[in-house]
Amino acid sequence: MAEDPLTRLESNSSHMKSDIQDMKADIRSVAGQAQHLKAELHAFKTEMAKEFGALRLEIGELRSEMVTEFGKINTTMASLQTQIVQSKLWMLTTGVATVLSVAAVVGLKVH
Repeated sequence: MAEDPLTRLESNSSHMKSDIQDMKADIRSVAGQAQHLKAELHAFKTEMAKEFGALRLEIGELRSEMVTEFGKINTTMASLQTQIVQSKLWMLTTGVATVLSVAAVVGLKVH
């Protein structure tokens, strides 16, 4: 027995309404998930900004410490250079004095 075209149209219309209702529910679900994802992304972004801020602060502190330590090293090296120059001068003066003393002693014995 063939269906009445009006009955078929009503049946198809009913299926289409059901499909549309399902699609609306799916869209609402996706929209809700997108909102949830947006909130999680915002929280992640906030946390990352906080962590990078802490990292920048730590790097700044390390730089400051490095500048201080390198300053100490430079001061120590300058002091060592001064001591080396002083030691060289002392050795040169002592060497010249020794040579002159030996020459004087030898010179006295020769005459």
